[in-house]
Amino acid sequence: MRVLSQSVLNSLALDFHRRSVAASVGFIVVFSLLLFIPIATTPVYIPIHQIAAVCALCASFVRLYIGLKVMKEGMPGLRFRKLHAAVILISTTGLGIVCTLGFWDPLNSDSKIFITSFLISAIMAGSTSSLALNPRVQAYFLFVVGVIPGTVLAFSTHTGELPYNVWTIFIFTFVVYVYGNSKQFYLSMATRYEVEEALQVEKQNLTMALQKVETTQEELLAQTARAEYSAKLASLGEMAGGIAHEINTPLNVILLSVEQQLDLLQDAEINKTLMREAIEKVQSTTNRIAAIVRGLRTFARDGAKDPIEVVPVDTLIETTLSLCLEKFKLNDIELRRPQASHLTVHCRPVQISQVLLNLLNNAFEAIRELPQKWIAIEVRDLGSSVEIRITDSGHGIPEDIHHEIFRPFYTTKEIGKGTGLGLSISRGLIEAHHGKLFIDSTNPNTSFVIQLPH
Repeated sequence: MRVLSQSVLNSLALDFHRRSVAASVGFIVVFSLLLFIPIATTPVYIPIHQIAAVCALCASFVRLYIGLKVMKEGMPGLRFRKLHAAVILISTTGLGIVCTLGFWDPLNSDSKIFITSFLISAIMAGSTSSLALNPRVQAYFLFVVGVIPGTVLAFSTHTGELPYNVWTIFIFTFVVYVYGNSKQFYLSMATRYEVEEALQVEKQNLTMALQKVETTQEELLAQTARAEYSAKLASLGEMAGGIAHEINTPLNVILLSVEQQLDLLQDAEINKTLMREAIEKVQSTTNRIAAIVRGLRTFARDGAKDPIEVVPVDTLIETTLSLCLEKFKLNDIELRRPQASHLTVHCRPVQISQVLLNLLNNAFEAIRELPQKWIAIEVRDLGSSVEIRITDSGHGIPEDIHHEIFRPFYTTKEIGKGTGLGLSISRGLIEAHHGKLFIDSTNPNTSFVIQLPH
C-alpha cells in the first residue's frame, strides 16, 4: 500500500476541500429544485422526501462554507475536515433517499424515471470533481445511496424491457468507470504533490546552501578586508622610520633657515639677498613636507571607490617616492629615476601608488644588506599600454616560486616581518585596472613589471 507523507495528505485535503465549492453549489441548486418539484407523490413519502432534501440542502450550505474557508485560510481551514466529511455523507444520503423514494412511488412513470436517472447522473458527474480525491466517499455515494437502489428498482419494475436494461448497464458501467478513474486521478494527484514537495524541499536546500555561500563569501570579504588592513599597517610600519627622516630633514632645514634670518635681523644692515635665499629655502622645504604628507594621505586612503582618472605616470612615481626617498638616502641606496615623460594611464591613482610603494619597499628590504645597493625605475610606452619597471640590485627570485610569491600569505621574509599579502593585493589591484603585474624572468636582477592601459 502506498504511504503518503503528511504534507502530501494535507495538500490533497486542501485540493479536496477547494473542489467542494463547485460541487456544493451544484447540490444546492438540485436540492432546491427537488423541494419545489418533488419526485415522490405518495403522501407517506412526501415528508420523508422533503426532510431528506432539506437536510441535504443544509449540509450542502455547510460544505460550501467550509470550502470557502479553506480557499481563504489554507491549512488552518482544515480544522473543519471532520465536519466536511460528515456533511458530504449527509448530502449524499439525502440524495439517495430522494431518488429511491421517487422510484418506489407507485405512480412511477417513464418521465419520472428519466428525470430521476438524469438527476442521479448529473449529480454523479458534478460531484466527481470533489469526490475524486476521496474514493471511499465516492464509493459510498455511487454504490450505496445514489445509483444502486434506484437502478435495481427501475430494472425490477420494467423487467425485460430493452431501454431499461440498456440504462441499467450504462449506469453500472458509468459507476465502475468513474470509480476506477477516480482512484487513478487520486494517485496522479498524490504523485504531483509528492513531486512538488520534493521540489520544495530541494528549493529550500538550495536556498540554505546559497545563504551559506553568501555568508561564507561575506566572511571571506571581511577576512580579505582585515588582511588588506593588516598589510597596509605593516607597510606603514615599514615606512614609519623613513617618513620620520623624510620630515625631520626638511624641518632641520627650516629651523636653520629661521635661525639664520634671526641673526640677519640683529645686524644693523639687513642683507636682503641672504634673507630672500633663506625664505625661499623655507618655502621649498615646506612644500617638500606638504608633498610627503599628501603622499602619506594618499597611501592611507582606500581608493576603491575613487573614479578612474587619466594620470601622468611621472606624478604617480614622484608621489610614491616622496614617502621613501629619504629612507633610500639614509641606507646609501642609489635611486635611478626614469627620464621625464608625458605618458599617462587610466587608473585610480591611490591604488597604483600603493602598488608602487609596496614594490619599492620590497626592493629596499631585499637589498639593504647587499654590498651593491641600487633601485632603478623605468617607464616605457608599449603602444596600447604603459610599462613601469622596478628593478633592484638583488640576484633575482628563483623561477620555481615566481607564481608562489603572488599567492596570499606567501612570504620569504622572517616570521613577524611580513604578512605575505603585499604582492597578492598588488596584483589584484593591477588586474582590477585591466593591467598586469609579473616578474621579468629574463633579467639577472630582481625586476617587477607593471603594465597599465593608456
